[in-house]
Amino acid sequence: MATMSASTKIRPFSRLIDKSNAPFWVIDPDGRLLFLSAAVGDWLKLEPESLVGRLCVAGASISDDPLDYMAASLAPPPGFSQRGSASLLIQPAWRGGNVERVAAIDTRFVRLGDDETAITLAIGGRFADQQPEPGVESAVLLRQQLDSWRRHHQGIGDTVAVGHSRLAGRMQTQLQMAGSFRSDLLILSPAGCFAPSVATLVHQRAAAGEPVAIVDGPLMDPELLDASLGPLLHHLSDSQQTTSTAIINQIDEMPIEAQQRMAELLSQFGTRMRLIAIAGRSATVTDATSAQSQPETDFRLHENLPVGINQTLADRLCGLSITLYGLAERVDDITLIATSMLDRRRAAGEGSADRLARAALDALVIYPWPDNLRELDQAIRHALRSCPLAVIGVEHLPLAVRSYRPNEAIPVAQQEIDLDRAVERFEADLIRRTLAATDGNRAEAARRLNLSRSRLLRKLESIDSEASS
Repeated sequence: MATMSASTKIRPFSRLIDKSNAPFWVIDPDGRLLFLSAAVGDWLKLEPESLVGRLCVAGASISDDPLDYMAASLAPPPGFSQRGSASLLIQPAWRGGNVERVAAIDTRFVRLGDDETAITLAIGGRFADQQPEPGVESAVLLRQQLDSWRRHHQGIGDTVAVGHSRLAGRMQTQLQMAGSFRSDLLILSPAGCFAPSVATLVHQRAAAGEPVAIVDGPLMDPELLDASLGPLLHHLSDSQQTTSTAIINQIDEMPIEAQQRMAELLSQFGTRMRLIAIAGRSATVTDATSAQSQPETDFRLHENLPVGINQTLADRLCGLSITLYGLAERVDDITLIATSMLDRRRAAGEGSADRLARAALDALVIYPWPDNLRELDQAIRHALRSCPLAVIGVEHLPLAVRSYRPNEAIPVAQQEIDLDRAVERFEADLIRRTLAATDGNRAEAARRLNLSRSRLLRKLESIDSEASS
């Protein structure tokens, strides 16, 4: 009887919420959407019930389902689990496609109950009483920059290309191009940059549903290659209209006899068999008739292109290529990449920490990352497993990362630091990142930086003049 009485009291409350034009939603203790008001449906242009039960974890969805992606964008900001209340500017985005953008709204999150049974209430509106906390504010800004990147590059979505640097931009352009049509492709990559994942991603975008086989080049001989590609060869032999894709990892280290067999198969099936090959950044074309490997003089895959790609295969791969860059060349992107990796692992339930402390981010930036993104991803996994709190500190990072000192080989007396120049670079980088997070809205950027708009404009003029000089 008491349950029925409580139920009848909830119904008028629910009707009042649905009459309000303020978006309102509830997240259950397991991090899933429990209730969404009618105003949420009007805001997102969908049926609210379609999001109920979906995981709502900050930063990244756990699947390619657009509704999972939308649900993840409604999650509370970093640091919320410790404070119990927080505010965040939210602008959800649909993944892929040219769809109408969703308006951004200020959202207040409130946590009710104990840790294991707590629910989270979220309401959209205008809140002028926000008191940013040191550390949390920078983590929220970093999350907004990552969300801004995702909105502008919905077709990319892969950790490899996350970032706002010039090299990240080049990779994003090449990935979009390679995924837009079916073509043979060469991926030039240093170790640890997830090149096989990039190859699979490009294949799925350019030829979804087409059979694919992935083989490790260094392990192949002609017989093993035929066995590894057997399902594809049977598929291609069944009909003259069928197509398939072979992804060869480390093709520049593949035995020359196996490369010659691969060239024969490509000649037999023509463009119906697509080749996606992965090679080191210094791979060269090899003359197969010579006893010694020599760089080809009239054809180069790259300016410095280790010995190893058969001339026939090189001719197939000359049309389209993607160059991946190591973290040492993309220092400015490390914080965004690390945050993206943290989001994905947390969304998969691997830990409870929702942000990296400033000192931990600094330690990630100065470390050289010899194994690139693979090593960074392992470091984030280690930190999540080691950290029982909501914030990952330096002490939770692997020993090699937290103990690294970049200037140990240089005597302190010989180290030179231009403080004024370092401050200028930091200020310029912070302004650029804030503008990116606000999609170029200078008034909003000035508010977040606690500057007047005129002062921000003067600083932008100074940055532009410095860049052009």
